[in-house]
Amino acid sequence: MTTGVSSDHVAALFSQHVAGVFVAVLDEPIDWSDPAGHEAALDYAFDHLRLVAVNDTMCAQYGEPRDRLLGTVPRDRWGARAAEWREHMRKLYDVGQAHHTLRAPRPEGDGVSVEGEYICTYDAAGRITGHVGTQRDVTDRERIAERLRAAVASTDLGIWEIDFAADTMTFEGDRWLERFGYYESTMRPTWWRSLIHPADMIEIQAAHAAHAAGTTPVFRAEYRIRGASGDWLMMLASGTITARTADGTPLRMVGTTVDITERRRLQSRLAASERLAALGTLAAGVAHEINNPLTYIALTAELVDREVVALSESAPPARITRLRELIEQVREGSDRVRRIVRDLQSLSRIPDERITVFDPVEIIARCLAIVEHQLRHRAAVERVFGPTPRVRGDIGRIEQVFLNLLVNAAQAIPEGAADANRIRITTSTSADGRAVIEIGDTGAGIATDVIERIFDPFFTTKPIGEGTGLGLPIARNIVVGMGGDIDVTSTPGRGAVFRVLLPAAPADAVAAIADVIVPAARAIGPLRVLVVDDEAAVGASVADLLAGHDVSVETSGRAALARLRDGERFDRILCDLMMPEVSGMDLYDQLAAIDPALPARVVFVTGGAFTERARSFLARVSNPRLDKPFDLAQLLTAITGT
Repeated sequence: MTTGVSSDHVAALFSQHVAGVFVAVLDEPIDWSDPAGHEAALDYAFDHLRLVAVNDTMCAQYGEPRDRLLGTVPRDRWGARAAEWREHMRKLYDVGQAHHTLRAPRPEGDGVSVEGEYICTYDAAGRITGHVGTQRDVTDRERIAERLRAAVASTDLGIWEIDFAADTMTFEGDRWLERFGYYESTMRPTWWRSLIHPADMIEIQAAHAAHAAGTTPVFRAEYRIRGASGDWLMMLASGTITARTADGTPLRMVGTTVDITERRRLQSRLAASERLAALGTLAAGVAHEINNPLTYIALTAELVDREVVALSESAPPARITRLRELIEQVREGSDRVRRIVRDLQSLSRIPDERITVFDPVEIIARCLAIVEHQLRHRAAVERVFGPTPRVRGDIGRIEQVFLNLLVNAAQAIPEGAADANRIRITTSTSADGRAVIEIGDTGAGIATDVIERIFDPFFTTKPIGEGTGLGLPIARNIVVGMGGDIDVTSTPGRGAVFRVLLPAAPADAVAAIADVIVPAARAIGPLRVLVVDDEAAVGASVADLLAGHDVSVETSGRAALARLRDGERFDRILCDLMMPEVSGMDLYDQLAAIDPALPARVVFVTGGAFTERARSFLARVSNPRLDKPFDLAQLLTAITGT
């Protein structure tokens, strides 16, 4: 039967084919049937497998004219990559045909990427006489694929394929898995599932079942996997079934998995920050309301103590001793409430600050001296103090941060093994010019499921009664309020390191003077004092404590202004900052119009400046301030200026 295909047809197909076409012939056939002779056969082919025919496309791929290609052997082109050539040829000779993607050498440059099909030719005895092949230039495709792989590698995206029939799961490349400490790109799906947190499996199975049933167009699930280090990492997986059997059973599924651990961490911090802001606003108002009755209690204790002194001459000594013990208990209780209120105010992000410029190294050294006794029973203290820039902020508040971190470091280490543990404090300057203070310990460390919550208000790992869960949230609030940052790193069982970063003070910054007392002209004899406070009990207690001075009390700013407009004058005006209708700020702003000397005589009493207007006002004026609750000594200092 005549096929109608002539040798001219074959020649035209060979020469005009869009793929590179070639014929390679061995000088002598080789016997591939004996594995013992494979290496010798490859050695022979490397020097005796000659190109005898190539088309124009093949010449273009190799970057050489036909007359230079014909007659060449593999050594001429693959000399520097002989091992790679041998591997390709071994696969071809083993089966008789092969599909390869390889980087073919060229005289110049790094070669050309080709993908081709290759078929061996044989003689009557079954020996290999050469091979023929067609190959396509896929350099552009490989370049795009390489760019895509590089782009994927620079993200948190892992591309995977599950072959249900072969029971394999393959990730594109190794880099994505390497970040979690795993180095196999192909594994059984059961191995991957073994890394998933047991609590998340139900959701994953439900999502897969819904997609397999056609209920959802895409499989999608969030879950945690365990990294090689033991940490739990949050993943977001999406995938699609791409092949099914005739009865709908899934055969193949492709998809992506994104590491969203850091995203979730940032979202958690943002949520915590928002909760902290809301809590702080509430706390500021609550603190203000608590400070008023607390002031009354503290001042009443002072009055009772004064009465006890008067009774001491007539009452039995045991009775006096007992009364003083009770008074001291009241004072201790009031002081404890005062400290709690102060912590609540710190949460509000609106602290009444005394801003100055200071050296962080001096502050941390001072704090170490305060807690040294507590530290030395638990660990050796290492000080590595490098230079830092000076910082602008409230010294008292940054001391609160450092003391909290130092005490926490000590409490993380059990007593009795001081020689085996250490607390290390280092100071330095960061690359961007910030002051860096690190406080580390060799204690138990922080569990991975806890570390993201330690800055949450009221979260504590300490036993009931030993911690309020406010120390670290307040510390972060103070540091962030100064424009800085605080973070923690920890390895469970090996300790933790807290790092505080504070911005350098501007070059022209100068220490601000806080709580400057503007002395009034001293009167000979008692001072005339006007007490203005909407809490009548506070005003009455102040009047009792200032016995010997001429004290008047008003419970509203409006009434106080009326007396001043009527011509009454006072050496001191003790005025509550926050009052209904006419506040202490309103009263102050109207004093100059009544008498220019009056504004300098005002002492502000505050239970907490929790509004923006109050904070701005206190920053603007230089009058002395008396923070509730206060004691008799503080009251007298504010009134007399001594």
